[in-house]
Amino acid sequence: RYSKRLLHFMYRMLNHDEERAQDLLQDLFVQLVEKPKGFDTSRKFKPWVFTVAANLCRKEYRKINHVSASDNEYQLNEVASSTDGLIAPIDSKVFKKHLKRELLNLSYEQRTVFVLRNQEKFSLNEIAEVMECSLGTVKSRLFYATKTLAEKLVEFKPLYQNY
Repeated sequence: RYSKRLLHFMYRMLNHDEERAQDLLQDLFVQLVEKPKGFDTSRKFKPWVFTVAANLCRKEYRKINHVSASDNEYQLNEVASSTDGLIAPIDSKVFKKHLKRELLNLSYEQRTVFVLRNQEKFSLNEIAEVMECSLGTVKSRLFYATKTLAEKLVEFKPLYQNY
């Protein structure tokens, strides 16, 4: 039921290394089968299993010492303006590539809350449960992650606003 979502979560948390994410997902399911009493029945299953997944990723993250993405891989493509003087729509692939790179540069905690909130659609309370921290800490990490990403991806900010 949760295998695809867990795999995608782990993939994003492990610098987009699919093999490592699949290995950790396998480890997660083995751990669940071998230690079924580890499940806290007072908690909902989804946040609990994501907590276990996040902890496995955290351990793996510490092992690999966060290798940053190569800047040569990510070249900024120029955006041509249209004839009426407005900026042409930005190719979403270019934005996603830059977002991936900048996510990898965030701290593990900020990246985790950002991915859980914006890509996995977890509530702030669920994220606090997964991250095993207070709601205020989650809000702070999310605020600073969003602020950092906004600063790093400023070239994608529209030049005009529709009010």
